[in-house]
Amino acid sequence: MRTTASAATGTADTSVTGLGAAGTRPTGTVRAGAGAGTSAEAAEAARRIERWLLSGGARIDEGTQRGAVAGRLDRDGRPEFVYLEITGYYLTAMAWLASGGASSPAGAAEARAHGREALDWIDRTLSRRGIPPTRLYAADGADHADWRNAGVFTFDLAMAARGAATFGRVTGHDAGPAVGQDAGPAMGQDAWRRPAARLCAAVDGITSGSTILRSHGTVARAPLPGRWSTRPGPHHLKAAAALLRMPDGVLGADLAGVCRRTCAHWEAELRETWPCRELHPLLYGIEGLLLGTPPADDDAEALEVVERVYTRLMALQAADGTVAETTGGGIVRSDVLAQTLRIGRVLRGRGHLPGERWAGRLDGLTRALLGFVRPDGAVRFSHDRGQDRDVVNTWCAMFAHQALRAEQDGLSTVVSELVV
Repeated sequence: MRTTASAATGTADTSVTGLGAAGTRPTGTVRAGAGAGTSAEAAEAARRIERWLLSGGARIDEGTQRGAVAGRLDRDGRPEFVYLEITGYYLTAMAWLASGGASSPAGAAEARAHGREALDWIDRTLSRRGIPPTRLYAADGADHADWRNAGVFTFDLAMAARGAATFGRVTGHDAGPAVGQDAGPAMGQDAWRRPAARLCAAVDGITSGSTILRSHGTVARAPLPGRWSTRPGPHHLKAAAALLRMPDGVLGADLAGVCRRTCAHWEAELRETWPCRELHPLLYGIEGLLLGTPPADDDAEALEVVERVYTRLMALQAADGTVAETTGGGIVRSDVLAQTLRIGRVLRGRGHLPGERWAGRLDGLTRALLGFVRPDGAVRFSHDRGQDRDVVNTWCAMFAHQALRAEQDGLSTVVSELVV
């Protein structure tokens, strides 16, 4: 993967440019939509999602887990579990809102406050208990029933580290007290650095002696099931690219070398084939390619690689504008739709995917994604999950917000550094 010169040596440029940035369904030509109408609907949906992300119940605002972010809410609107990875995503999302992605100055201020709370939760949790279980459930005993808690996943750790560092840089290393809290002991201006360094050290420990990033470390004797998340895969391209953009002094030389080899390995795989069937990790891989080509890096060749891989993936788009969860079909998921749309918008904003045909295809994705956004701004994971139909998902909301916001107000160039 092409990276900036500093990232290629494991030393990232610490500046952050703001915004400027089951079955198989038939495929076919996507009809061009009513562009202006769809854009207006997308703008309104993005405002609702933003409000939900800031005040819709995904954040834990009291108790020992104050500041953590839930992966999803149950049918009654209660957080089911808090999630280190998703709290990291939330920090990146709050950085994006604080740097110009919010619809108002008040929203940007809320994003800064909520980001400080999330950063404090990560730092507090790492200090008190070390790396937490993958999913910390509200219900007693549920932690032990989730197979994910038998492992510590390098992707999750990388996303949390990236969120901490990105929020710290975008907000000027702001470590003031969170809303409703007194000042207490100061964390210092580099409040993000301690948790980011601890998370990177955990990745280093899991990966030590490996050529490329390992999937996970084990914390229990029970074997993990064979899934994309328990195997090395293209999603690690995003993890490695994010780690390579850590500021000076956070990433060790050995881990930087592993990350560079990981990027090269999975970029080569994506150029030639699909290294897995699931679109979610494949799209993470494409996002990793974008992370290696920030807007300040005028690398046309690297972006052409992203465009070619994306174009091949978009051959899976159905006539109704959707893409399924795997290369062979399956359900339609809002996170996959949002990832696909967001990448398309970023590419188009940087001079790729030109013309009305691509405009129509992205509009088809937009229309499909809008169908998952509830009136209150929450975003459903899928329409096809029976009793889970009304379960709303936090990472789907963050992905959808960026995807829908990206086509408004000149924000088609959402910077890849701030893609959640």
